[in-house]
Amino acid sequence: MSQPFCAYETPDSPHARPPGIERYFIHGRRFAGEMHHHPVWEIGLLEAGVVTTETDSRLYTQGAGSHGALFFVPPGAPHAASADPRHLPMLRSLHLEPHVVTRALEGISRRPVRLPTEVTALEGARAAHSFLRFHQRLGEGASQLEWETWLVEALVDLFVLRDEDAVLYPVGLEARAVRRAREYLHAHATERVSLEDLAQAVGLSKYHLARVFARETGLPPHTYVQRLRLARALPQLRQGAPAGEVAYALGFADQAHFARTFKDSYGLTPRAYARGA
Repeated sequence: MSQPFCAYETPDSPHARPPGIERYFIHGRRFAGEMHHHPVWEIGLLEAGVVTTETDSRLYTQGAGSHGALFFVPPGAPHAASADPRHLPMLRSLHLEPHVVTRALEGISRRPVRLPTEVTALEGARAAHSFLRFHQRLGEGASQLEWETWLVEALVDLFVLRDEDAVLYPVGLEARAVRRAREYLHAHATERVSLEDLAQAVGLSKYHLARVFARETGLPPHTYVQRLRLARALPQLRQGAPAGEVAYALGFADQAHFARTFKDSYGLTPRAYARGA
């Protein structure tokens, strides 16, 4: 019987749900699901505990290991999972609509990327770190430009780097594309720019753009935008503009996000900066 989600998973808060993505977190809870399948990709990281998974042809037990254990379930693949009651799990997972995966990996390889067709468990410190970074930042309300960058990185580490036939485009000195990307970000700094918007504007794949932008500027695109917005906030605060108005005008999610980002960067709150100006 087809089910939309695994019975043991509970979705996160609405702010952590971009279209086509559901985020989950299980901490020390027993579960035992029946065989089912769903139309989305399920990708997860077991950080602690032990989980047993059954497929049509295989039964295997997975422990977290030293870096966490990854697993993914392709759309339509029958599976069932249960937690070991002696070693309850800490598990992060995602459900991704197929189009989210396809678009994230678009234009990355000179040859079509072969996505897995079977339920797979694997280990890999780099892929585990990439997945964890995306999962955490998405739950913290990251901007689309940021979470899209980390999603692409995670999917490349999970799928592309394990495909022996995939051929990533080499990172060159695409200074002209990076310059256009910087110009685009300066012109649209107060807007909600996505990595896809930026990639289309300069004619590179999302993954390729993220790599060459960081190589040329020393910053990923979302950090570059964040610093650009903060630099524009300083004169407004010195002139007495309320922090809430500055946050709204510069495209921050809300005043709390602006205050947190400002303090992380400058060591004091916007209000304290304005008082000392």
